[in-house]
Amino acid sequence: MKTFFTILGLLGLTLMGIQLRENIVAEYHYEKTYAQLWQLADKSSTIPAKQDYIKQFVTALKDGKSKGEFADNNAVFLKTPNNSFDANLKALETLSLRLTEIQNMNPSSFEYNTAIQQITAQEQGEAHQMLSEFQGCYNLNSYSLVWGWIGGIYICFWLICLTVSAAYWFSRLMDM
Repeated sequence: MKTFFTILGLLGLTLMGIQLRENIVAEYHYEKTYAQLWQLADKSSTIPAKQDYIKQFVTALKDGKSKGEFADNNAVFLKTPNNSFDANLKALETLSLRLTEIQNMNPSSFEYNTAIQQITAQEQGEAHQMLSEFQGCYNLNSYSLVWGWIGGIYICFWLICLTVSAAYWFSRLMDM
């Protein structure tokens, strides 16, 4: 009996360690390969620099998709255009097109200021959901142990292993 609960506890710890490692690796790789390009675009204060980083971001996402690093949707069931990789990529590409258009405008014009406000709004809030969908598609396809409900089921499994093992050893300790 002791051996079973010891193995169960070690299994729980091992599974927890595997998921923790997967989470760290997934976050690091996504940040290094994709997210940092968006963040640099967001930090850039000139239109040409912003446009350059967004183009790099779009290219990196397309390359990642062609390498099979992204799922088609940030969902296993209930797939919608909102959680679609391709639909979100098209939305991102409209920002890149808008940045191209704005370069030919007069900076003191109403049209230019309206375009800048739209771009700023998209970058500062509206883009959060889009970026979340990209990362979800990435995690689902490349690191499913940390994605959504699959990761949740995995957490429940190792928590049950640890809890049952700890309860056994605590009861043994109390019997002494």
